[in-house]
Amino acid sequence: MGRVPISSRPEKSVVGKSVIGKSEKSGKSGKSDYSHYSQPSKQGLESTRIAPPQGTTPHQASLPFTYFDVLWIILPPVERLFFYRYPHSTTHFLSSFLPSLKSSLSLALKTYYPLAGGFRQTPGTDDRLELYYVEGDAVSFTVAECSGQFEDLASDHERDVSQLECLVPVLPRSEELQPLLAVQVTVFPGQGIVIGTSVHHTACDGTSSIQFMHAWAKTCLSGASVHSQVPVFDRSLISDPSNIYSLFYIKVQSVLKSVREGTIPAIKNSELILATFTLRQQHIQRLKQLILAKAEQAKTSFHCSTIVVAFAYIWTGFAQAKRIDNSSRASLAIPADFRARIQPPLPKEYFGNCVGTGIVTANVADLIQDDGVFVAAEAIGKAIDQLSEKLKVVRNWLDEYASLSGKTVLSVAGSPKFKVYDVDCGLGRPNKVEIISTTKTGAMSVAESRDQQGGVEIGIAFPKDEMDYFKKYFFDGLKNLSE
Repeated sequence: MGRVPISSRPEKSVVGKSVIGKSEKSGKSGKSDYSHYSQPSKQGLESTRIAPPQGTTPHQASLPFTYFDVLWIILPPVERLFFYRYPHSTTHFLSSFLPSLKSSLSLALKTYYPLAGGFRQTPGTDDRLELYYVEGDAVSFTVAECSGQFEDLASDHERDVSQLECLVPVLPRSEELQPLLAVQVTVFPGQGIVIGTSVHHTACDGTSSIQFMHAWAKTCLSGASVHSQVPVFDRSLISDPSNIYSLFYIKVQSVLKSVREGTIPAIKNSELILATFTLRQQHIQRLKQLILAKAEQAKTSFHCSTIVVAFAYIWTGFAQAKRIDNSSRASLAIPADFRARIQPPLPKEYFGNCVGTGIVTANVADLIQDDGVFVAAEAIGKAIDQLSEKLKVVRNWLDEYASLSGKTVLSVAGSPKFKVYDVDCGLGRPNKVEIISTTKTGAMSVAESRDQQGGVEIGIAFPKDEMDYFKKYFFDGLKNLSE
């Protein structure tokens, strides 16, 4: 298919400079009061299943879990929403664009066929898990119509999380064979469409998931299978001579038991507000200048990249908005792709999980002082410098995560490297991309800026009072950076 025409710590500072001042409005629209927005009304139009073309996939295939995969059983599915402008009627969408979405998804699944299957316990074993696919397996595909305001839902300003949840596909649950992928396409007549995906994290990490989305979009755009990056499924590429898998499996099962018994409470997102904040290239460069100048004064050095300064700026504001006790320590969990770090390195096309988490800690009292962003950047930068060393202590990873239980931790989902705003299925670049599942995990989502090269876009959710606090911190800080 060709392209479719589209006619109370408010006085704390940022790297030594006070952020006192009048806040700017959030987002492009300048709106900050979301209370008058009505709850979107959704009507189901179609529910079907999309399978790879018959005869194009193995009759049967299984991919054993590695220790990178088993880590993620305890997390909810990763839920992404891709918003696209589409100023046409529902009838036009159903007859003109929906068939291309379906056929291209089928063709993309020909290459990424494990996503059409599920995961299960390997027959004849007590502790082995695998992705399992049989020809004929298919992905749940739902089509719906929504009466809400597309532009409001796709904006940066604060939105009630419940307003967005109706756009997320439900990934069916099964004890025997847990599905890995579900898709929902929601049309807003005369306004736009939203492509929502739910992906079980045991299937793959963000790198693999977005590779699949790019393949689907390119196939929809061209009308034929695109093989620019053929996924590599070979699990033997990840060696495990110390049987870390079994160690992780036992500990993960213990966590799952606690979840079932209710001793680990689930995060409630019914009162969370989600908003998007953008650090533009000029903000990033100014932060780098201030941080590096401070590092020179302190006679220290560390990795100081765009992502380091962005994380430092957000983490500092998060610690302040959450009113974490001054005498405690704050933690930041940052994802790290180990494809190029393990030995021998994995090909970048490796499909599955190859992500670990770097845990960064700092004294809250240091984060909320005048030099808080510098303190945060130094801690994050040095942790990134040492990520390769984490593979030497991989057996301690789950114990490290467990030590954070009950503490306020900011984690990260996504990466600017994923280029989510290049996922063009024939409607142009997405108007907005959201990771909704972060509201269940307490993470912030990270992507490249959709408006300006070199910027970073951050999605984060808070209760309303904390959101107001964080928003003031964020925009007052940017104002001082500009001055």
